Amino acid sequence: MRDSAAAQRLQAIREAMPATTAHTYLNTGTFGPLPRCVIEAMQERLQEEWREGRLGAEAHAALLSHYREARQRCAELFHADIEEIALTDNTGEGLNIIAFGLNWREGGEVITTNHEHISALAPLYQLRERYGIRLRIADLGERGERPAEEEIARLITPRTRLIVLSHVSFMTGARFDVSAVTALGRRHGLPVLVDGAQAAGAIAVDVQELDVDFYAFPMQKWLCGPDGTGGLYVRRTALGQVQSTYVGYYSLKHEHSGVWELQETAQRFELGGRQTAALVGQSRALRWLAEEVGHRWLQERIASLNRYAAELLSEVPGVKILTPQPGASGLLSFTFARAEPEAVVRRLAEEHNVLIRSIHERQALRLSTGFYNTEEELERVAAILRSWP
Repeated sequence: MRDSAAAQRLQAIREAMPATTAHTYLNTGTFGPLPRCVIEAMQERLQEEWREGRLGAEAHAALLSHYREARQRCAELFHADIEEIALTDNTGEGLNIIAFGLNWREGGEVITTNHEHISALAPLYQLRERYGIRLRIADLGERGERPAEEEIARLITPRTRLIVLSHVSFMTGARFDVSAVTALGRRHGLPVLVDGAQAAGAIAVDVQELDVDFYAFPMQKWLCGPDGTGGLYVRRTALGQVQSTYVGYYSLKHEHSGVWELQETAQRFELGGRQTAALVGQSRALRWLAEEVGHRWLQERIASLNRYAAELLSEVPGVKILTPQPGASGLLSFTFARAEPEAVVRRLAEEHNVLIRSIHERQALRLSTGFYNTEEELERVAAILRSWP
């Protein structure tokens, strides 16, 4: 990074995220590093609760305000309306809410792909066990190089009820054309549920442009937020397609008439109270990324570093890049013929303090290029692999 202003900006970001200097931190696709302001916001909230307690009208109003701000920050990130956002603990909760919210009958079918994470597959497996539905798997190729809409289209039948796919493959970093899949779904009257775990915070996500029905996302990965926070986008016109599987205090209108009535917004999918300090941290992380780091800058940097990493690693003997289009996401996957993936991960961590992960589904290695990483870190990883015994 030759530009001095850009270098100073990056240095400030790295100083705000100590984990990025404590290690060569290349595994954001699993957990992103926490910025200092998030920890401070959470600590401040916990101190307030400790000093003042959590009872009374004022405390309740403050609590509701924190919930609303978290929803609003998520809505702004995804270009959605606040009423289309439900707060969740993680991506898997959002995926379960939709998967179990449809009216299933034996013989119904779901189309998914061979690039899905267990968080998306697990509820589908459970639906298969409970209702006898059939899973049809679209083969997008080992690398994710095949057009998702074309492969999914081949599997649609009169029994199809739902399409489930990732925006970005956790296995290879392939980025799928969600807009094309949702257009396909519209033509056949099929809702589309998207796993946004490896997209949210790494690439621009506009749910209006994607025309997606349901989009589940976490905070702890590319959005650098606390554990136990995330969200689910439910398109306003798709709200009626999903029944609440579980309900609680926040699901209800709470009108004094005594009539049992769910919220008319995505909030109907929220069960009850969450860890308020974590929600404060969620809002602070989103604010920091939007106002102090800048989404356009961080997305461009993630993509640039990803392309550079692919360029460096492609010159290492024994490396084969699996990611079909480096720079399309923040993930770069590759195989390394000279060692087993787990052995590489272990040795990099223990001997070189470099954090990446393996992908057992592809017998591959995966690194994440975060906006806080440096070109020198990527060059160091390539040099270590080049000199591998």
